[in-house]
Amino acid sequence: RVDQLKYDVQHLQTALRNFQHRRYIREQQERQREELLARTFTTNDSDTTIPIDETLQFNESLQNAHRGVDDLIGSGTNILQGLRDQRVTLKGTHKKILDVANMLG
Repeated sequence: RVDQLKYDVQHLQTALRNFQHRRYIREQQERQREELLARTFTTNDSDTTIPIDETLQFNESLQNAHRGVDDLIGSGTNILQGLRDQRVTLKGTHKKILDVANMLG
């Protein structure tokens, strides 16, 4: 009978602790909810600014470098095309000189 009473007391104490813990949690949640509802929200401080100017300058520099490389590639292509045209012209001139030399003997 004493063991049964000890078990009942422990069981009731555990149930009481669980009930008190749930009540404490519920009260804490209600308190936090009330704090949130009572709070007046304002705009963000200036501390949350993003350094976008530096990023824009970096991006602009990259675009300028990209454009410069494209210009260099275009210039190189034009130079190669010019050399090909000169080669064709020199071949034609060389052939005409050989034809004239053959005609003269």
